[in-house]
Amino acid sequence: MSRLIEQRYDDIAVLFHWTIALLIIGLLVIGKYMVSLDENDPVRFVLTQWHKSFGISVLLVSVLRLVWRFTHKPPPEPAGLPDWQKRLAALVHWLLYALMLVIPITGWIMVSASPLNIDTVLFNVIEWPHLSAFETLDNREEFAHAFADYHEIAGNLLLVLLLAHIGAALKHHFVDKDITLVRMLPDWASSAFKRKLASLAAIIAAGAAAMYLYADAGNQAALLAAGDSEVSFVAEVMGETSPGLFTDTSVEALIDEAQPAGSTIVARVQTASVSSDNAQMQGSLPDTEWFDVQNHPEALFESTSVTAADDGSLQVSGRLTIKQHTQDITFPMILTDEQGKRVARGEFTIDRREFDIGLESNDSDDFVAFPVLVKFRFDITPANT
Repeated sequence: MSRLIEQRYDDIAVLFHWTIALLIIGLLVIGKYMVSLDENDPVRFVLTQWHKSFGISVLLVSVLRLVWRFTHKPPPEPAGLPDWQKRLAALVHWLLYALMLVIPITGWIMVSASPLNIDTVLFNVIEWPHLSAFETLDNREEFAHAFADYHEIAGNLLLVLLLAHIGAALKHHFVDKDITLVRMLPDWASSAFKRKLASLAAIIAAGAAAMYLYADAGNQAALLAAGDSEVSFVAEVMGETSPGLFTDTSVEALIDEAQPAGSTIVARVQTASVSSDNAQMQGSLPDTEWFDVQNHPEALFESTSVTAADDGSLQVSGRLTIKQHTQDITFPMILTDEQGKRVARGEFTIDRREFDIGLESNDSDDFVAFPVLVKFRFDITPANT
């Protein structure tokens, strides 16, 4: 028994090992599932934030684990283990350590370089900064794609090494019947280990409670777009305003007034549903030179960032795509209470020339002005209802 105790890893190393193992499992499971979802699915955005939360946690805990590893000598390998197995085990262990750092760092660089500028909010509470050096690169999009590839390759390699590591541990335990696996298992019979485990649990619980209280301090619940939506526009025709409306629209949004950086908005407009108070325009709008509803049945807006403005509104930036022409736009959005409902409203102006709308017969602004005012509204309800 005393010999086994001498060859066991110390309690702190064991706690580090299994904590990192659980975080990595969460990291891989969420990562593999989220990439299977459509890019416009709000669930994918939520899972991406959780994936990044687990990733940064792995990075921080792995750094602590390495500090402990270099300051506390590990036990010797079990007696009788062939030299080649010792060398192979050491190689796999150091590769695992390297990947625990490489994977979150490549992911961090990827989101920092991404032109989407989507903020990282750990566990939906803590805003994690981007690496500023990568935000100002001229070729940041290419850089982001490259590190996305590195991130994926490293993740797949980690999965392979993890399976090999687990397989080897089980082989030592059930086939070789040595103590390789046992010496890394929690020592449930040790009162000292139980005290350390209780301390770790208390730290995690205190951290979770602190984050919950911090998140709740804003006294604003996350809001989920679930109600009706409406998109209208106002064009100037022969010097007079001419309003119009899209009757078939939908919005998928996750909005948090307390932590707006974690919000996302995706809006879709079915162009065939366009109508106008101007009888002459009404018949032309579905045509090829205008909205070309046969070839381009949907217009799409996808937010890239949501921030709080000084006047209490939300500043929304994103990409608007009409007829396969995409432009970056930014506009204020306000949340108000109207007739017992929480409603989001906003408006912005586009230039119809940028979307190739009505340029064949109206390539000047003599008849139809180039600027078009777009207005929207959608109902929102608490996410937990």
